[in-house]
Amino acid sequence: MGVAGEWTGLFGRSALASTVFEVAPVGRPRVREWLAAQSVATAWTRDPHAPAVDAWAVADGGVLAVARWSPARSAGDEDMLPSGLYVVGFGAFRLLTAALEVPRPVRPLPGEPLADLDALIRAHEAVSPTCREAVEQAELLATCVDRPTLRLVAGALHAATTPGRPAVVSAPVRQPSPAHRGHPPGTGTLAG
Repeated sequence: MGVAGEWTGLFGRSALASTVFEVAPVGRPRVREWLAAQSVATAWTRDPHAPAVDAWAVADGGVLAVARWSPARSAGDEDMLPSGLYVVGFGAFRLLTAALEVPRPVRPLPGEPLADLDALIRAHEAVSPTCREAVEQAELLATCVDRPTLRLVAGALHAATTPGRPAVVSAPVRQPSPAHRGHPPGTGTLAG
């Protein structure tokens, strides 16, 4: 990643999709600490043969924590999401850089719509973690266990929040996963 003191010291553009940013290992504790202090909708998947995914709905996307349980690679793993922390959405990226007091890009990034940071912060603070749309957004993000699904979901969320772009489809249907004991009641458990 980049030099400390710049946004690229904490976040990197991902090759997964234009609206996906990877969080550098050094920045993961800061992002998780910020998330823990927020009142946002969350969801997760816990499939034995797929990565575990925690998802937090934030602004036009959210944050994904991906943990692969299997250290050995097998056929078909090339599409699996690698372990890590990802920020999905330009709004979520801008909100996190402001909240973590990381210098932000001065100009919009390629494909990024212009956004009013103050309005973004107010909108984030106004959303209830039990709001149906926020819960659905978190659940949609938690379906991202592989690269194609993450590209689809990132594109759908970007289209839904970008004026003049048609909204896209929903993620693939998956079977419900069992409730995870580490999450408080009232948070979503997604089909995993």
